[in-house]
Amino acid sequence: FGELLARLRALLRRGGATTSTLLQIGALEIDTRSRRVSVGSKPLTLTTKEYAVLEFLARNSGRVVTREEISEHVWNQDFDPFSNLIEVYMNRLRRHLARVSPNRFIQTVRGAGYVLEPDSAANGGV
Repeated sequence: FGELLARLRALLRRGGATTSTLLQIGALEIDTRSRRVSVGSKPLTLTTKEYAVLEFLARNSGRVVTREEISEHVWNQDFDPFSNLIEVYMNRLRRHLARVSPNRFIQTVRGAGYVLEPDSAANGGV
């Protein structure tokens, strides 16, 4: 019963099916229906997990997202909190984005989590 409640809470946090199929954060564009990502006119090829992390950050653009929130939405409640897997995926995403744009879309907020913003290069993003 506890697991059922945890799964229901996670589903409720994810939001309903009425969300937009096109997410745009500055030059970053994510088509959630076709699962295509591009910066300007340059497409990005991402793995399933990389895409899931980026989409979750985009849906929460401008807001600091904690490691726990990312792990609940991308992995599951059995995710090892001591794993560095989230940092690995953030580094991969940053490398993919750096290949096609000088902007630093993903910033680390020390002790809090990550934030996806369109103008991070101008703000001295990490």
